[in-house]
Amino acid sequence: MTELDGQDAFAALSRLLDGQENGDAWQARSPAIERLRCALVNPAQTASALDLAVLLRQALTHQYMRCGTNVAPTLRVAHPRFSGFMCWDQVGLRARVIEAGMLITLLPWKPAWLRETDDGVENFAASEITCREFNSAECEGDPMLSTVGGRTSYRSRGQRAAVRAALSTPAGGSLVIALPTGEGKSMIFQLIHTVGFVGAHQSETAGVTLVIVPTVALGVNHEQDAVTVCNLSRPLAFQGGNDTENAYIIKRIADGTQGLCFASPEAACGSLRHALRHAAEKGLLRALVIDEAHLVDQWGTGFRTEFQELSGLRRELLTVAPQGQEMRTIMLSATLTDSSLATLRSLFGEESQFESLSAVQLRPEPDYWIAPFTDEASRHSQILEALHHVPRPAVLYVTEVAEAEVWYNRLTDAGFGTVRKLHGKTNRAEREEIVSQWREGALDIVVGTSAFGLGIDYAHARSVLHACLPETLDRFYQEVGRGGRDGKAALSLIVPTKRDIVIAKRINIQKVISIQRGHQRWRAMFSGKVSLGNGRFAVRIDGRPGNDAHDIDMFGDKNTDWNLRTLAVMARAGMINLLGTPYPRINQEGNWLEVEIIDDHHSEMTCWQKHVKRVRQEVARASKHNFNLMLEFLEDKQCPAIVFGKLYGEKCIGRVCSRCRRCRGDASRRYPPVPVGEPRSAWCIPLIPLLSDLLGYDYRLLVTYPPDTLERKASRRLGEILRRLQNAGLAKLITLGAQVFDMQRVLEFAKTSPFFVSNLTSLALSRLPYGPELVMVGTGQMLVPQNITSRPRNPRIFLAPDDQLAPDGRRLKDVFGGRTINFDEFYARVAQ
Repeated sequence: MTELDGQDAFAALSRLLDGQENGDAWQARSPAIERLRCALVNPAQTASALDLAVLLRQALTHQYMRCGTNVAPTLRVAHPRFSGFMCWDQVGLRARVIEAGMLITLLPWKPAWLRETDDGVENFAASEITCREFNSAECEGDPMLSTVGGRTSYRSRGQRAAVRAALSTPAGGSLVIALPTGEGKSMIFQLIHTVGFVGAHQSETAGVTLVIVPTVALGVNHEQDAVTVCNLSRPLAFQGGNDTENAYIIKRIADGTQGLCFASPEAACGSLRHALRHAAEKGLLRALVIDEAHLVDQWGTGFRTEFQELSGLRRELLTVAPQGQEMRTIMLSATLTDSSLATLRSLFGEESQFESLSAVQLRPEPDYWIAPFTDEASRHSQILEALHHVPRPAVLYVTEVAEAEVWYNRLTDAGFGTVRKLHGKTNRAEREEIVSQWREGALDIVVGTSAFGLGIDYAHARSVLHACLPETLDRFYQEVGRGGRDGKAALSLIVPTKRDIVIAKRINIQKVISIQRGHQRWRAMFSGKVSLGNGRFAVRIDGRPGNDAHDIDMFGDKNTDWNLRTLAVMARAGMINLLGTPYPRINQEGNWLEVEIIDDHHSEMTCWQKHVKRVRQEVARASKHNFNLMLEFLEDKQCPAIVFGKLYGEKCIGRVCSRCRRCRGDASRRYPPVPVGEPRSAWCIPLIPLLSDLLGYDYRLLVTYPPDTLERKASRRLGEILRRLQNAGLAKLITLGAQVFDMQRVLEFAKTSPFFVSNLTSLALSRLPYGPELVMVGTGQMLVPQNITSRPRNPRIFLAPDDQLAPDGRRLKDVFGGRTINFDEFYARVAQ
């Protein structure tokens, strides 16, 4: 099939619409044109005439922008799929009847209810202008990327830093990674599965990487990616209501052969717990990955407390693992506030190495449009009008399930055909179908609550609309992130009402248990404790909170949930550690959880008033700040980048202007970008005994070779050397300049190993994690004194030609100062 671009694609579309060809022999690079072509040639004819008309408008707008907005494009339409359609004006198109068809002309959409619409509301998004480049020359890949879909480069330098830091995490360590939406956080756990961690002795066929997901839809999405990219077989997603597949997953986790598994925190802390413990005891639990990790803070204190109970599960699994084979904990998010990071550190940073890496740069793709506050009836008409004009695919976000149902019915009644709804009450089978259709580009509109979109990837989504007021700016920014994941322009439109403020405020107030009630529940739990020794106790989490008349009959899930909330708050306050399910099991009735007492005054009200009050205040302060920033955004008085900077920290993100009312009419008012750069991992890869013996006391070794008489077997031998050193823990190779070795042959082993390769012009440019590395100095390369000095954090083996010059002009091997050997000696020593 021929791929067409630009005017050639538009001309082919014109012939298809005019009935001159069937459109089967070509495809367009432009998603706008390709989307309309696919809808017209699809034999199932799922798109309605209204859907097709909106797609036609999008294609015309794309052409209008591509040609410089000089002349509104016109097309002759004689395709039978448009036969009988009479609502052209509703989608901003003028139709004039001509012989054997209609002449369709694009009209600008400049609604009176939006401010400053001189250039058309949807024009920028429909233009498909590239705002963010992926896979650039600066993002050279490591050889191991071939194991995840045959990739050869990273999507961004931030992704490269994140992958290298994650795979360098030591046994038992915890790492938080913040990486922008669209830059491929899923590659991290895919590589954990395919190549493992630096220095870890892991079987090629055994090992479990558990990925915690907040929604079933996201688990299904990740499962499909893993099947496609990692060549794995289902089932990988643990989902309620599928007992046969779930039993199979449990068995494979227990024996360490499951590989990747996607599950909710409830499943991990419940149904999967026993199997996970078995895998951990055998050293076959590679990693606990928490996707959308900001939800641990946002949801875990007052909603779905299992997000914070994961900290207890983690400690339980670390305790039973063989020394040196403890799982790593990797937490992933597109955005992290100071509050979120502090919560993760308090829950997952105790008694372990804890680091964080942020490579967040604000998204440049969204074109932000903010409607003034209105009433419900006006919003209805405004959103409906917008959905007759904005580019596809589009997501319409609401807050409540009932509203999602209402909007779905409105849209189908209006004549839209390729529209679905997804919310917290959507059943499993329907979720899978919707996620699949969204990923395949078969849906034009999805009406969703915040349950839709968490990490779900479809690159070409062009519009995100909000018929609600998100309770936090963070939620809003996450949801806007569904659009423009291909790096091209996208539209964000929010239409709020005054009633939304009441709903958002109610949701924003996190339900942290009161000091008095929490203290009462804790005393009741602790009074029935079972002592396990060393300051550890088992407490029953499904017991009643007291002996009063209104407490005596309090049982069930809601009661257990409030007990767990109590323990979660105590853990955040530093009064206890959550340690998971007691083992051996408590031989008494009830549901038990093991805790470690940190503060001996835990039962005293004064202790609660001091520590729990602080947590409650911090939670309330963070929630209120997040909500107030959402309101500040809606005021539309300053650049969104400034408002987002107040939330995520101006010094923690790379700032870049997208597009807003401030700069739409005057490009000179755009703020200069502040790039995020490529962060360096905080981990230091340890020096292994084999390398320590080679390097000697000053952490340097020079290996020389004759460049002109190098034997043909030298490349094979160098590959063997690196493979042996990699097996022992070496993870880094830097090449300076052109090499006489056959690097493809040398690095063949690295395609399936956690091994990092950087081709640099100067060692000062290295962003590799700290730790031992091999530096291959090409012929004619110049070194500076800093390159060859002793570096305890960066021990170096230099592989250089015999005649390599030192910085002072003499031969390097004559003045190196450290240990010097030739290539044959190097091979012999490593082979031993």
